[in-house]
Amino acid sequence: MPALSAKEHDPHVKAYFQHLVDNGKLPIQAVCAVMRKLLHAIHGMLKHNQTFDNSRFYAIPISENS
Repeated sequence: MPALSAKEHDPHVKAYFQHLVDNGKLPIQAVCAVMRKLLHAIHGMLKHNQTFDNSRFYAIPISENS
């Protein structure tokens, strides 16, 4: 559930999810990848006593059209 909520409300997680789907992953596979990446982020936060920084979760690429 945290991965589903994050992909709907956090722009960096949403961009990571969309990147995976655009590269051919099924939506359920992309959600599982988001879950795993969130777990790694939480482990790093606890290990280094830092707050969540969504810009480090996934860097949103700058499109050439903008």
